[in-house]
Amino acid sequence: MSGGVAEAEAWSPDWAVHPGEHLAEYIESKGWSQAEFARLAGLTPKLVSTIINGTNPVSAETALKLEHVLGMKADIWTGLQADWDLHEARKARQQNADECKAFLAKFPVRELIARNVLQRGASAEAMFEGLLTLLGIGTPGAFEARLRSLAVQHRHSKTYASDENHVAAWLMLGERRARSMNLPAFDEGRFASAVAEVRSMTCERVEVFAPRMVDLCARSGVAVVFEPPLPSTKLFGSARWMDGNRAIIQMSLRMKANDHFWWTFFHEAGHIMLHRGRTFADDQGGVGDGAEDEADAWAEDQLVGSERFAQFCRTVPRSEAAIRAFAHEVGLHPGIIVGMLQHRGILPYTHLNGLKVRFEWAKSPNP
Repeated sequence: MSGGVAEAEAWSPDWAVHPGEHLAEYIESKGWSQAEFARLAGLTPKLVSTIINGTNPVSAETALKLEHVLGMKADIWTGLQADWDLHEARKARQQNADECKAFLAKFPVRELIARNVLQRGASAEAMFEGLLTLLGIGTPGAFEARLRSLAVQHRHSKTYASDENHVAAWLMLGERRARSMNLPAFDEGRFASAVAEVRSMTCERVEVFAPRMVDLCARSGVAVVFEPPLPSTKLFGSARWMDGNRAIIQMSLRMKANDHFWWTFFHEAGHIMLHRGRTFADDQGGVGDGAEDEADAWAEDQLVGSERFAQFCRTVPRSEAAIRAFAHEVGLHPGIIVGMLQHRGILPYTHLNGLKVRFEWAKSPNP
């Protein structure tokens, strides 16, 4: 029996009747004209006419007057009106089914289902609603405003282009996770100390450093989120502010080698330290506001010290022994030094990659 009751409670018809139709029937059964009823109920004839025609709702105040005159409880009238309003809202959404499907087609629906954001087997309308919820928008027309509100700075692949719709979904996945962390307000001093401690972990295994860096940064008001990439999100990482006084560093885990991973983290940390409250421009292709170069310089200085690294580069180091010795001297994994030298053009990208470590990420490295 309980299953039948539950099914009955969950049943939702796909039809509804405007309360004006019921009102017309009541008036007719009493043998009144609309004008006579309006006088008895203390309503204007125009209001009665528009309610019967379905162009005006039955308000709570009107429902009370109908109860006094007709004897049908006010909550029944307001219930009929609520059913009608919900029916009309659903009908409007169904009429926009093509718009729903076109909007969904812009996003990686299959992957969002796999990450339990959208429900497998749900209708297109239900998935559309779920996608709007993820993006934090009321209609597809608000999507451009969402993109502008993110004010995000990426460390981006220079080889492959990203799709802004996929990127927005990926960013909001990270934001959803960040909001679940109950971050305190950003504390610059604590974050600087956290970054310094994270620097000491570059020789540790993933299972050691990942939870520790997340915890350290969270205590300073910065969420470090490991969110695997979606299709057409060719990003290594992203940094942005959330609610003005909390920040997110989102790592895509596209980077398999440790030099990419650590450089990305320190680069994004540079944005957090240097660019609070700023709207960023992407420097890809040499166009932008210089924020990328500033973050690169900050990362280099935090990792090895800019002048110290410049002196080392002037020796044109090419041997494994020289790189290992310098890495030991500065307390970093030698793979990071290899990556930095390759970026400077001192080492070919094919040289000494054996010093790098390739990370094998768990399905969800987040704590």
